[in-house]
Amino acid sequence: MNGDHLRKYINEVKIDHFSEGTKVFSEGEDCNGKMFFVFAGGLQVFKRKASGEDHYVRDIKPGEFFGEMALVFPSPRAATVVASAEDTKVGVITKEIFLSMGKESPGFLSVILHSIINRLTSVEDTISERQQELHILINGMPSLQVVPVTTETVTSNEDKAQDSPKLEEKD
Repeated sequence: MNGDHLRKYINEVKIDHFSEGTKVFSEGEDCNGKMFFVFAGGLQVFKRKASGEDHYVRDIKPGEFFGEMALVFPSPRAATVVASAEDTKVGVITKEIFLSMGKESPGFLSVILHSIINRLTSVEDTISERQQELHILINGMPSLQVVPVTTETVTSNEDKAQDSPKLEEKD
């Protein structure tokens, strides 16, 4: 993308300012077809746990973008993003600007795609780690251990029951 094209798009990008603690957007709200680019300051990403409490996910620094899934796969926002520094400056990139930039520079789309793939890979890794932790927890708890039932174990249990002394009934 040459300098003239870049200036054209920079002029079209609206700049929003957020003070520390201000939400850019909340998990579950409409994505409104916008992604964001951080010019200055910093942001933090949070996901809501089943308990309702927010769980810190990551920081977003100047030069990074976020919310790009809104342009690729319109669905409710997957996380809450909050400014973590005073006067955080964020550029708002609409779907129209995004598509125009993509036509002018396929490399721009490659950067977006690379980011999405990295985040999805990170999510898959986290899911795999949690599955392993859950497996360890379940298999480490005697009351939840799964004992495979075979004809041999059933026969063995019947033999044990027959060998044990019977309690006499009182009249």
